[in-house]
Amino acid sequence: MKEKLYCYLRVSSKKQKEEGNSIEQQRHLGQKISKNFDMEYVEMNEGDMSSMSKNRPKLEELKEGMRVGRVKHIWYYSRSRWTRSEEEDMYIRLKLFRPFNINVYEGETGNPRRFDSSQDRFLDKMYSSIQELDREQRREVSIIGKKHLSRVHGDTGVFMGGTINFGFKNIKKRWEINQEESKYVKQIFQMYEQGISRKKIKVFLDSEGVRPRRSNTWNLQTLLTMLKNRVYVGEYVWKDKESDEEFKIVLPQIISHSLFNRVQKKIKKNIKHYGKNLQKHDNLLGSLLVCSCGQNITGRQKKQNKKNLVLKMYGCRSRDVSFLGKEVDPCYNNRTMNMDQTDQLIVDRIKQVVGNSSILKEKFKKEILDKKSIDSKQIQIDKDKLEQKTKGIDSSIESVLESLSQIELKKILKKIDEKRYKPLSKLLEEELTSLEDQKKSTIQEIDDLDNQKEWVDWISKYGDDISKRFEQPTSDLLEGIVDKIIVSPVMGETREGKDTQRGHIFDIKFKLPIVNDGIEYKNDQNKSDGYSLKNGKKSIKTNELEVMNGRPSKKKLPQKRFHTESFNGNRLFPYGTLFTTTIPHIEFSIQFQSNSLIYDKGYSIRQHMIYSLILLMKEEGLGYRRISKKLNQWGIKTHRGCEWFNTSVSSVLKRKNERDDLVNNIRNKHYPSKVSKMELKYYTFD
Repeated sequence: MKEKLYCYLRVSSKKQKEEGNSIEQQRHLGQKISKNFDMEYVEMNEGDMSSMSKNRPKLEELKEGMRVGRVKHIWYYSRSRWTRSEEEDMYIRLKLFRPFNINVYEGETGNPRRFDSSQDRFLDKMYSSIQELDREQRREVSIIGKKHLSRVHGDTGVFMGGTINFGFKNIKKRWEINQEESKYVKQIFQMYEQGISRKKIKVFLDSEGVRPRRSNTWNLQTLLTMLKNRVYVGEYVWKDKESDEEFKIVLPQIISHSLFNRVQKKIKKNIKHYGKNLQKHDNLLGSLLVCSCGQNITGRQKKQNKKNLVLKMYGCRSRDVSFLGKEVDPCYNNRTMNMDQTDQLIVDRIKQVVGNSSILKEKFKKEILDKKSIDSKQIQIDKDKLEQKTKGIDSSIESVLESLSQIELKKILKKIDEKRYKPLSKLLEEELTSLEDQKKSTIQEIDDLDNQKEWVDWISKYGDDISKRFEQPTSDLLEGIVDKIIVSPVMGETREGKDTQRGHIFDIKFKLPIVNDGIEYKNDQNKSDGYSLKNGKKSIKTNELEVMNGRPSKKKLPQKRFHTESFNGNRLFPYGTLFTTTIPHIEFSIQFQSNSLIYDKGYSIRQHMIYSLILLMKEEGLGYRRISKKLNQWGIKTHRGCEWFNTSVSSVLKRKNERDDLVNNIRNKHYPSKVSKMELKYYTFD
């Protein structure tokens, strides 16, 4: 039976793979060498995979084959195709080639790598170092070439290599708009802005026979990446990974800034509302509340099994997100908020702000309702003017970049001295910065006009008698005027002096400056001369909302007050005899304290047994993960009937220790009694 020669094939780019000159050449050489050595050819084709890629499946398969003894003979074209660095090559040589006696062949003739003597190993190491040096030099030359192209031709849309984005084509190393694909790019943005889901957009594109760049059909993540990519508004930044230097490339624009900004808002809103259609219970503020730690705050409900009570609350999702393995900032909103109280507090505050601004809103509403179509057209006209202004600024930026590239080129060719180069370069850099600031300002104006149009639409929908709308508010009503509500904790101290959360405070962020806004008349004596609108603030804070303390409080009964100079309120002994006399009394007070008056359910027998079992396995050296696997294998469920995880195992030990500490050091703590001095007093009853 013939021995097998495993031939590892790889190229660095998709272009090399498509052209076939490198893969086909490697395949031909591998088959030739297999025939010369009288071995069976086995192809391990990695395809277009960079040597810097951390995940190379075929290489990992070869490593595993060497460990189990399946792979004994390996060939590759060059060490630059085999490993990414000298360190990786040395690791494979020491851990796999030598211990498992692997025969390694390389190059066009299949020269064997030898590790027999110290001299062979030294020469092999030197050859690997030379290969790595050659690879690094080629990379440096490539990076220098890209930097030069970016500086000199960045204003003309130079293409830096790789796979060009959908909607564009590479014509003589320049970004050019693909007219056929650009139609679908515009359609994708417009459909998403109209509220059509990415899933429906995918079905539409697949049914039209439109193919993406790297697969046969579209996927949802590709569409989301496209919708967030600023390359479609003519902005592309190439970044050198080593120096972190950025180079701006000016591209032809497919999507307007207005449409792009609206789509970004839609994406942000959809991500925030992700999973809302799966919610079992509706809540009013779940889409607006944001924790001060940056995570969303969602509504949740909890049933009290004994009395069928339902607790509705809001809580931060930081713990849930952290449990999924994502990094989150520290959160101090550890306590939940009563949903009804929170809704009432915030709605009353919003209603107060809108009510105090009723004069402005009524006048603005009348103007908009009377001229809505005119205003909508005017907003669109203003947006078109700003889009044209943005294109003019882009044209000016291209001219400045071209001037900068000419100066850079003259400096490289030594046609300009350093004294002239520095002031000219500084002047152009300042001009470029100024133009970029103007562009940002213009894009912000476009965004403001979009917000104004949203406000016009909201007023036309909810403007009639807006105060009545807040009697039964909806999420849509609140989202029309409120951008977000930031929830921050209010901290206090316990009796032991430890920090604890006392309550919450809410910072309501409005979309428009309607907090304490108003009207300034041009002539106070003659108001018919007109007025101007005075903007207020965009945010306002509420009063503190205290945290929920345990279960809902029971109905409090009124305390019965007794006369201080009688045995009871009716001046009667308990058996009801009326008397008139003077009686001496010995009076004193006694003060005592106890922490054991609160009901303590205690651990059940089952909880004690599970705790003892976990503690025993922990003392035997088992980790939390292995303990959880053991418990699941034995069919033992958690207290709530769920499967065990490493976190639930550690929680049992942690909670038991905390409870023991609570019982021993706090609940059973002894406080000395205090007895006051005794006094003799006389009380007269008449």
